[in-house]
Amino acid sequence: MRHITRGMVTAGAVLLSTFAIPGAAHAAAPVVQEASSNYVDWSVIDVRLNHGSVVGEDVKKITAKLRPLGSAETDTPVATITDFTETYSASPWEGTWSSQPVHLDTLGEYTIDVEATNSGGETTVQPNAGVLRYQKQPVITGFTVTPTAPNIEAKLVTASGDLLLRDPSTRATEAMPGASVDIDFGSSVEQTVTTDDQGHFSLAREVSQGGWARAEYRSDLGYATVPWVEIKPKAAPTRLILDKNSFHVVTNAEMKVTGRLEYRSGSEWKPLAGIPLTLDYKNSSTTDATEATTNTAGRFTFVRRAYGNTTFEVGFPPYPYNPWIARTATADVTVKVTSTSRFTEFTAAQDERAQLDITGSVDLSGNYYSGEIKVDIQYSADGRTGWRTKKTLKTSFGLQFSVERLKGNADGYWRLRYAGDSARDFKGTTSRAVRKVKALTRIISANATPEPVRKGATLTVKGVLQEAKPASTVSWTSWKAYGGKWVQILFRPRGQNTWYLMGSVKTGRNGSFAKGIRAPMDGTWVPVHLEPDSRHFAGVGAEDYVDVR
Repeated sequence: MRHITRGMVTAGAVLLSTFAIPGAAHAAAPVVQEASSNYVDWSVIDVRLNHGSVVGEDVKKITAKLRPLGSAETDTPVATITDFTETYSASPWEGTWSSQPVHLDTLGEYTIDVEATNSGGETTVQPNAGVLRYQKQPVITGFTVTPTAPNIEAKLVTASGDLLLRDPSTRATEAMPGASVDIDFGSSVEQTVTTDDQGHFSLAREVSQGGWARAEYRSDLGYATVPWVEIKPKAAPTRLILDKNSFHVVTNAEMKVTGRLEYRSGSEWKPLAGIPLTLDYKNSSTTDATEATTNTAGRFTFVRRAYGNTTFEVGFPPYPYNPWIARTATADVTVKVTSTSRFTEFTAAQDERAQLDITGSVDLSGNYYSGEIKVDIQYSADGRTGWRTKKTLKTSFGLQFSVERLKGNADGYWRLRYAGDSARDFKGTTSRAVRKVKALTRIISANATPEPVRKGATLTVKGVLQEAKPASTVSWTSWKAYGGKWVQILFRPRGQNTWYLMGSVKTGRNGSFAKGIRAPMDGTWVPVHLEPDSRHFAGVGAEDYVDVR
């Protein structure tokens, strides 16, 4: 066996390893990293080793020699320990080996010298590898947590145990009265209790959630703790009971979804108070949920608007977490929506001949529809009753439509109407009513003289221009003179269809006018008022045929 002493690998050994014959595996000596008292039992020696770099190589033997702390390395050891078992493996080449409890005659601290040999035959001797604290050790025994599965009706958890001082030589224990022990119930309870005359301690508290419980003791005498004990609340089953699970509303109308949240206690269902709930589109993760919290009776109310046929879901939000109840219960709310319509545009312009140009647009709120619809253009004399459809046109929601030169009236009200669609659950609508009214004009006593007339001679066209302003939506006042306005004289030669402007004349204060024009040929004469202002319609006189000789 090659024997390397004093825990050292010489420079020569390193060089030898570096320049080893290719293909020959060379084992490295174990490296003693640490030796100490085991933290659970101070009379047990723990030796941590890195035991080689060759695959399959392991520790063959460990020897620990104990001598009083401060003694010389050459002093005779008080005990030699060879019974070690691997208790922890950090990697294939590193681990911790522990001895059985050591029995010594005298309490105190002892230096640990370690000798370790691997299966490759390499040995390391490591003096002063660590210290064995062979003293009375505080230990916690009989630590229990009851219950470990509390429920919503029984959240009280009790942790108890005994704090004792153990002699490593005799293994006898004695109580530690008046000592402070720290108890943790996860993150919800952290408290220090004092042991009684028998070293017993206990703490009962309601926990707000699950976690891990433990007890620990820290003082000049040392440190003692116990393995963690898991506290895992038992979640109670839940259910959601809706007062109404289906609705039929007009789009964008508010609806109230109400109900009750309960949990099961044995064979009984009880209300759950103070629990956050959400109402959201089913299977949606991108919309904003409506929130509510149950009251003392487990009741909840959501106020929500619906815009189209859909299904909502009542359920639990992701947060806050509640370990006392199963947060898997859901309830569906089906909603059928009556879509509403409205005219977003309506204009009506009336020309001097009472013809209307109408434009409009109707939108649908609620369920989508891209098909054709019908819109009526309606007229009423007084704007309240007697609405009659003047024209029906086809269009689509959201598109502008227009109608030109629709025959109108001197006075009256106009509106647009969409009747709706009961089969598709679309609600109809009407636009605002728009009044279109202008004063009528006319030319009376129209006459062209003389008749007959010689060609080239002067022909005089006479008449009186009048206006009649509306007194109400259904009747007109009497006619009166319309002075200071232009009248055009038109002529149509015999056998033709075209009218020619022969001249213009301005009416006097009494509305009368007279215009002399040289007679060109046989034909028809007529005076007209063709250029009224925005408050008047055009007017026309009687046609008069004149024979020219």
